[in-house]
Amino acid sequence: MIITLFLFSYYIISTMRTYLYDDEKLNVRTTSNVVASFAVDYMNKETGALDKERFTAFINGIGVDAQMRVMVLSRDVTVLYDSQNNRNLLGTAQVRPSVMSAINGIDGFKQYENGNIVTLDASAPIFNSDGEVIGVVNIVYVPDSAIKFMDAIFGEMFFLIIVILLLVGIIIFVIANLVSKRIVDFTSKITSMGDDGILDEKLDISGHDEISRLGEAFNLMSEKVVNLEKQRVQFVSDASHELKTPLSSIKLMADSIIQTPDINVEYVREFMIDMNNEVDRLNRIVNKLLYITKMDVRNEEDDKHFELISLNDIVQGIEKNLQPLAKKADITLVFSTPGEIFLMANKDVLWQGIYNIVDNAIKYTDTDGYVLVAMQQTDGKVIIEVRDNGVGISEEERGKIFERFYRVDKARSRETGGTGLGLSIALAAVKYHNGQIEVESEEGKGSTFKIILPDVVPLREEEAQNE
Repeated sequence: MIITLFLFSYYIISTMRTYLYDDEKLNVRTTSNVVASFAVDYMNKETGALDKERFTAFINGIGVDAQMRVMVLSRDVTVLYDSQNNRNLLGTAQVRPSVMSAINGIDGFKQYENGNIVTLDASAPIFNSDGEVIGVVNIVYVPDSAIKFMDAIFGEMFFLIIVILLLVGIIIFVIANLVSKRIVDFTSKITSMGDDGILDEKLDISGHDEISRLGEAFNLMSEKVVNLEKQRVQFVSDASHELKTPLSSIKLMADSIIQTPDINVEYVREFMIDMNNEVDRLNRIVNKLLYITKMDVRNEEDDKHFELISLNDIVQGIEKNLQPLAKKADITLVFSTPGEIFLMANKDVLWQGIYNIVDNAIKYTDTDGYVLVAMQQTDGKVIIEVRDNGVGISEEERGKIFERFYRVDKARSRETGGTGLGLSIALAAVKYHNGQIEVESEEGKGSTFKIILPDVVPLREEEAQNE
């Protein structure tokens, strides 16, 4: 009864909301087209200036809703007219999506929502007698009447739901105490878990009798099964992603040999050496993938295998692997290595961490863009900075990019073969080295990822005691 009530209420409110806003959308879009079709008569053909007094009289004459903000923009999207007479707005550029669409000769529309406030933004192109776009009519409208109506309806529905829920709750409470509620609930939940394959359900336990102990044993078993399933899925996911990287490099080098008939023997030998190195790395990844995936569950300090390595060697290897990919996409990939940097680390794990971030930067950078990788060693830290001028990341998505399988641009990820695991693997690799990743980004202007690692790894507890 409760579920049916919520679904029915949601359906009514959703249907009414859709109907009201669709009507308002049609109204504002129609108005923008009507105003745009007559606006050319009030514009100077030579200068593009607008006769504001005559145009205001025209707006008032056709009965445009007073809540609609009407603006006329020139061909360079600067404001020529504002029905609200905001002088600070005149002469400024408006580059909203709807305006840019209209400048290209296509009606533009965008809906913005901030809480329960909905703003409709419609634009229509102004054509001259030659069919050229000489300006844009932009209307911004907040449908207050629809919002107030929906608020009133929501309030009434909410009150009705509360009353019904109280009545239903009393009935359920009485019935539940008349029957063996716990046995029914246990049986129902266990049956649904078996039928639906949902393993992370848990039984509600109360009391200390045999039924409670049975429920505790079942919950413990369910938790163990879920953990095993998560480890299995995680292993398959990470393995698929990690194995793809060296295989792609081998594929690129093999294609280079095949597509170059007169290739020099020395170049062939160099390619074969690189391919052999990639095969070796594949073997290392396969042998260590199980351990790497365990980093998400626990961080066993005693099992870490660190050695003194050259960060420059790792970066040079990554550059050799990713330069073909960058060139193929017409992206400039630059590595800045001012001096030799040594640190204690696991070479394979750190390689994966840096590689995935650089690879991700290339994938999310458009043609003729750049990706810069710079290193420095200062104040007891090693900093690897990966900067690009790609699509960037919104503030809302910035906190989600390290989640497994999360992709900012799913369409781009499909084109580049991404799975949404690269950054999560990179974060795990950096945390494995007691480091952190900082992200600075702005949509449309690119991103900067800073990998911050300690250049001295603390001694194990027993080693420190021995010293």
